[in-house]
Amino acid sequence: MLLLLHSCKSVFKVSPYKTYLNKLESTGLSKTKMGKAWVSNGEEAVRNPLKEVTIPFQESIFFRESSPDALGYIIHYSSARKVKFKVKTTAEEPFGVFIDILERKDQLNNLVSIQSADTVLFYEDKQDKTLILRLQPELLVSGRVDLEIIDEPKLGFPVKGASNSSIKSFWGVDRDGGVRRHEGIDIFAKRGTPVIAVEDGVISRVQETNLGGKVVWQRLGLFGQMIYYAHLDSQLVTAGQEVKKGETVGLLGNTGNAKATAPHLHFGIYTGSGAVDPLNYVLIKDTVPPKLRSEIKYLGNEVVINRGASSAVPVNILSVSSEGVSYKNEFQKLEYSEKLILLSKKPSAKIKTAKQLYKSPVETSAPVGLFNPEKSYTVLAKTGTFVYINQEDTKGWVLSD
Repeated sequence: MLLLLHSCKSVFKVSPYKTYLNKLESTGLSKTKMGKAWVSNGEEAVRNPLKEVTIPFQESIFFRESSPDALGYIIHYSSARKVKFKVKTTAEEPFGVFIDILERKDQLNNLVSIQSADTVLFYEDKQDKTLILRLQPELLVSGRVDLEIIDEPKLGFPVKGASNSSIKSFWGVDRDGGVRRHEGIDIFAKRGTPVIAVEDGVISRVQETNLGGKVVWQRLGLFGQMIYYAHLDSQLVTAGQEVKKGETVGLLGNTGNAKATAPHLHFGIYTGSGAVDPLNYVLIKDTVPPKLRSEIKYLGNEVVINRGASSAVPVNILSVSSEGVSYKNEFQKLEYSEKLILLSKKPSAKIKTAKQLYKSPVETSAPVGLFNPEKSYTVLAKTGTFVYINQEDTKGWVLSD
């Protein structure tokens, strides 16, 4: 599935997520322990996302049917960019994951909601926003989800064959002894290099001025931005002409007030409120996410981590990215850490009396079985007065003698 979203408006009347939530409520599943956890975890993921994403970003997640988890991410979106989300699922039984993008303001505003097993989604808007991404499968689903987030320029690069290093003069630099400021960027290349349209649009003006020399103005959409190409050696379009992204509008030169400088394109962007810095609109950034951390080999599994002060606890690895690890702790709460310290040596303990096994290291937690001192067991972790053991494939916490 490929989705291109260019508006802050929702693309649905009732979101797939809300439709599923209504189904849980109508069938009574939302009142079950698992259903309540699914609803609560989904709400928590958007209210208190675990991590702020640094783009480019990738993460692998393993959802377990016994734990109805949801993950939330904070993304600081720039209106000069577009963000590409790629989601791919892997499981014995194919499953879709709910993908929701919300805007964080005074209240959460749902912008995008889909359910899919494999999706490439492009998001862009005219305003900077703080976005929340939530990923959550349906109940009783086990499988892997691979997430990739890439940041791309909203517009194409305006000089054919050039790159970021060709930009030599930037927004806001003094001009004419400080009388005015540079309202654009200068991209240097050989005279006659094609200057190309950065997006589909209509040529609104082709003229020659004292300041810009031979210039071309292009409008993006009916009420869109105005793109300004200046100091051209020659203009190859006419007013009213429709152009496609990548088509040549002129050849690079140094006309106008640039006669004393090397050939370059002055590139500007204008809105209804004036000029804006065009750099981020065309800047080419790294699109290869850093490698996943080495903890990826534990994805979906239980490991024991060292908490310090003679405390070691089991955690279930929910997700691994290039930046850190998300896991369910000994109290079944979701945590995120940039560094896990695995226990290098198993602890020891002797328990001589029959006792209750608990899900968490507190006596008020749910019981998971009974410890039998007459049978063999393995000590896996210890914290405070509790010992975490495995006896006949049943794991739980037991009070030490």
